[in-house]
Amino acid sequence: MQARTLLSALTYAAAGAGIAFAAWYPGHWLIVLLALPVLWAASPGRAAAGAIWAAYYLVAARDIPVVCARFFSVHGELAETPALMAGVAFWLAQACVLALPWMVLKPAPAAPQRGLWWRSMLALVISTVPPLGIIGWVSPLHIASVMFPGAGIYSLVYALLVFAVLAGYRLWLFPVRRPAAIGAAFTLLVAPVASSDSLMRPPTGWVAINTVMGQLDQASYAALYARSQALQLEARKAFDAGARVVVLPEEMTGPWRDSTQFWWDRSLTQLKDSRQTLVLGVDLLVSDSPRRYTDSAIVLGAGAGRFDSRQPVPAGLWRPMAPVSAVLGDLGQDFLTIDGRRVAFSICYEDFLLWPHWRLFLVRPDVLLGLANNWFDDGLAVGQIQRQSIASIARIAGVPLLRAVNVLNSSNLNTTP
Repeated sequence: MQARTLLSALTYAAAGAGIAFAAWYPGHWLIVLLALPVLWAASPGRAAAGAIWAAYYLVAARDIPVVCARFFSVHGELAETPALMAGVAFWLAQACVLALPWMVLKPAPAAPQRGLWWRSMLALVISTVPPLGIIGWVSPLHIASVMFPGAGIYSLVYALLVFAVLAGYRLWLFPVRRPAAIGAAFTLLVAPVASSDSLMRPPTGWVAINTVMGQLDQASYAALYARSQALQLEARKAFDAGARVVVLPEEMTGPWRDSTQFWWDRSLTQLKDSRQTLVLGVDLLVSDSPRRYTDSAIVLGAGAGRFDSRQPVPAGLWRPMAPVSAVLGDLGQDFLTIDGRRVAFSICYEDFLLWPHWRLFLVRPDVLLGLANNWFDDGLAVGQIQRQSIASIARIAGVPLLRAVNVLNSSNLNTTP
């Protein structure tokens, strides 16, 4: 009996892993996420149900160990091997934690299965919104971007209903004397699929600059100065080519101090006189002891404003108990107005999550700006999955996406959504 249970769990785990590969990079077919609730409902017990989701999250987040090794060793916080082991531990833990709601809410084989439809909805919500949703990447709710894009919150509600229908397939299909229920379920699943899932074009004159500058050595004054000069040169090229708004990636200058602003003063004065606007990713100091800062986008030149990351990456930037940590931005931050347009933001790690973008799903802005600094993901799938995720969010909301990314190697700059 135990051998049969193990074999069943391994079989369902293989299916979950295959779905992750097909839906997310190297695959790009989010439609296969529809198989998850069916498999979960069909699984013979909680072990198999948990195995589906654990394997799905393990495969989708497979780069966590290498990312941790690179990030923490380069910053000198851990040697490469301990950093890698910490990454492996976190990789395994995140899969177990995200799979837990699906395992707990799966009824025992001998129990009635009629409640699978609402249990699937509850598990999906629990794994997508905080507190668990702080690591709620690759949510199956992204199916909304394929089946019913452009309707914001209604797209997400529709995706929830689709999951409920598929998880409760036994209720709808058996016995077959319920043709009305079957017809309604079929219409719910199929009717919106023909909707276009292409991304809208950003405003004319708005340009995002991808950079290949790698990691910034914030301990070197010379490196900070050189980075500022290089960024000003890149921005000036775009403005001279006719851009009105230029977007640069996340955390490109390091801390935005008075000395940093002094290096930019001449350029910013020129931008203001020319009625041109620069959006720049920086760190803004909150306190010195303990050292706290916001991971922010600031608007300079003809415009003014700031937007703080609502969820910096856990363990990497957001470490509440550590001497140095980013702080959480206000979840209620409104859109900024830039060049007469309402602008939403997604700053790096937020690209993976749905819940920070709640306002985007309720009120449609004119454009979504994405800023990321992916110097540590050279040769990994995580950068491509991040790109897929934020493109999916833009499709769900029905807004154009303009995204600026800094990488270590130009081969990582795949700009196709």
